Parts: sequence; structure tokens; C-alpha cells
Amino acid sequence: MKQRILPIFIPQYACPFNCIFCNQKTISGEKEEVSLDRIKRQIEQGLKINSDEEVELAYYGGNFTAIDIDFQKKLLELANSFERIKSIRISTRPDCIDEERLRLLKLYNVRTIELGIQSMFDHVLNASARGHTAQHSKNAMEMIKKFGFLLGVQVMVGLPKSTSEKDIETAKILTSFSPDIARIYPTLVIEGTYLAKMYQRGEYEPLSLNEAVERCSQIKSIFIEKGVNVIRVGLQPTEEINYNAKVLAGPFHPSFGELVDSEIIFRKVVERLQDQKFTKVLFIVHPKNYSKFVGQKKSNIKRFKLLFSHAEIEVLCSNEEVDKIRMITESNETVVDISRL
Repeated sequence: MKQRILPIFIPQYACPFNCIFCNQKTISGEKEEVSLDRIKRQIEQGLKINSDEEVELAYYGGNFTAIDIDFQKKLLELANSFERIKSIRISTRPDCIDEERLRLLKLYNVRTIELGIQSMFDHVLNASARGHTAQHSKNAMEMIKKFGFLLGVQVMVGLPKSTSEKDIETAKILTSFSPDIARIYPTLVIEGTYLAKMYQRGEYEPLSLNEAVERCSQIKSIFIEKGVNVIRVGLQPTEEINYNAKVLAGPFHPSFGELVDSEIIFRKVVERLQDQKFTKVLFIVHPKNYSKFVGQKKSNIKRFKLLFSHAEIEVLCSNEEVDKIRMITESNETVVDISRL
């Protein structure tokens, strides 16, 4: 049975550094201080939804393995006190992983550890005041895999001092450590951060939406090709993160993940068709994937028509193959597999 993830946010709890891009209390929407009573109420409320599902409880937002050891144990014991919670997931920093901490997590049914890596280049990490190095990340990933945990990696594109090449190389380096899951976030300028001051002083220029989509699509493709399950691209829209408040600048879009998938589909289709000769192409797409295929405001269709201006283009919806896009020309029929998007 697939487990539902129940997220519990502990914003900036036990974080030893204040990264220039981070204001976790804004990102998570949390305003209440961390307490066992508050967390227990949140768990109980979350378990009322789909009450027959098994659950993995996820402690997000803070630096879990740097929490005071007694309170850390209480948080883990609380999660394990609910029968429907079958496993625990935590997020933490690479420099707060060691064998002693991992042995403790093993005792308390932790299954997945997500690391906020962000970049594998030290000068990028320094520019963001991360307080750890790429070597910390390598050491942590090796230990987590050695202890048999599922490894999650979180990367950010568009950080100060980074480039497209460095962001893409970061993804390639990470795949060599065989992570199980990944999250990809474009850097946003969020109110109340040092990055916001840098932006307001003209010291930082965020990526445009198109730049971020292009870069994240390349990184997601790298992860997918190496069998890494990309579980999130872009921040989730919340009450705090929207067009009207908190995000001062940067490539925020409420459907950012879909924009990225749409870009990946576009490139896959072009790769298959660019060397073929045809005067008409029929795309057969499952309704579930129609919006990703055509793109927002039919942007992909417009690009296809520009690129293949010599050909008639037709799109047909079909319920037959949910994870494939079939392309039929006068002389050829080919398929694009999008099952891992």
C-alpha cells in the first residue's frame, strides 16, 4: 500500500545559520512556535483525512538532527505513538549528519532523510551563507546510504554566484551518490531575507520565469535519466507564498512544476521529430497530459508550429495510453514516454 505523507513543519528550528534566501516561517506559513502539543494536534487533524491510509510522517522545515536530543526523541516518540504512522521522514543539513545521529534515527523508525544540499560548489554555498561545504554533503550522502535510509536531495537553481552550468553540474554530481528522491527549487526573493536586501540594493538579479523553467527542466531530466524520483519542482503555493504577498521577485508560478514538465515534453518531441521529413503530424495525447503537452496558453503548440512551419499539426485526445505521447507522420510512428514525469 502506498503511504500518504503527512507534513509537519518546524520552521527554522535548530538551524545554526540564517541562509540568505531563507525565511522558513514565511515559506511554510507557520506562525505558531514549536511545541509537542501543537504538533500532536496537527498530527491528529492530519490523520482524520483518508482515515484508512497508512501514513509517513514528515518533519519538514527545520534542521531535525540538530534539535536538542531529548526534544528530538520526544518528536520521534510522538510520531511512533500513532498506529497508522508506519514510518518517519526528516529534513536536515549535511553538516548535521554523523553515525551517532543516524543510529538514533534507525531506532525510531525513520525511513527517509532529505538533505538541503542546494549546490555542490563551495563558493555558491558561501555566497548564500549556508555554513557547510560540498564535502559535508558528500560525506552525509555516503553515510545515509550506508545506513540503509532512503536519501533525498534538495537543490536550488539561480543562487548568488551560481550559473546554469554549475546548477546542472550539481545535479550530475548528486546522481553519482544514487539518491532515491529529489526536490528542485528555483531561488525566490522572499520578504524578510537577506537576499531581499541584496535584491533591493541591486546586488542580486533573480532568474526570469523562462530561465528557471529551462534550467529546472534540464536538471529534472538528469535526475529522471538516472532513476531518481523527482517529487517536487518549485515551492507549493500557500497562504503566504502567492502573487500578492511575500515573494518580492523571482520565478514564482503556482504551476511551476507543470511548466517544467511541459518544457521537458517539448524537448522530447522535438528530439524525435527534428530529423524526420513530414508534411503532417498527428499527436495522440491522454487527457491527463493534454495541458502539459500543449503548454500554458498553448505555448508548446505555437513553438511546434514555428519549428515545423512546413507541416500541418493536429492533436487528438485518447484514453488509451496515459504515459505516452504518440506521434504519427506519413512515413513513421513513434512514441515519447513520459511515465516518469
